Amino acid sequence: MLEEWEAKRLLALPKAYVGPPTVDLRPGSDRDYPLESDDGTEFFLLDVWMSPRNPDKARFQFRHSPHGAVLSRLCTAVPHTNPDGEYCEPPHLHVFHEEVIDKWAVHRSDIFDISYALQVFCDIIHLPVPAIEGGLT
Repeated sequence: MLEEWEAKRLLALPKAYVGPPTVDLRPGSDRDYPLESDDGTEFFLLDVWMSPRNPDKARFQFRHSPHGAVLSRLCTAVPHTNPDGEYCEPPHLHVFHEEVIDKWAVHRSDIFDISYALQVFCDIIHLPVPAIEGGLT
């Protein structure tokens, strides 16, 4: 199992896209974008899911490829209940914690639209902001 110190180290690494740095934010989009650390030693996936019906509902998830561990996730339109029973409104951010993995979230009141949510998420995971298809740029 991934330890918390390792998750923090992986999150802090500067990252780059393996392919073209363009992310699809059109309704119904559900894609994984391969990433790697700038030095090419670590591999990751950026999962982008857009609701086919609700244009305000998206999920951005960052996974470490070898472990499959979710290191961070940003959910824009669904509330969440933390392991201690605390209610967390959307949008909210999950960050890996060794004891609860990705089950803990904190509200992000600074996010006001999907394109900006992706920008904030990219900043959190140390990834350049991509070009965007189907969303506001």
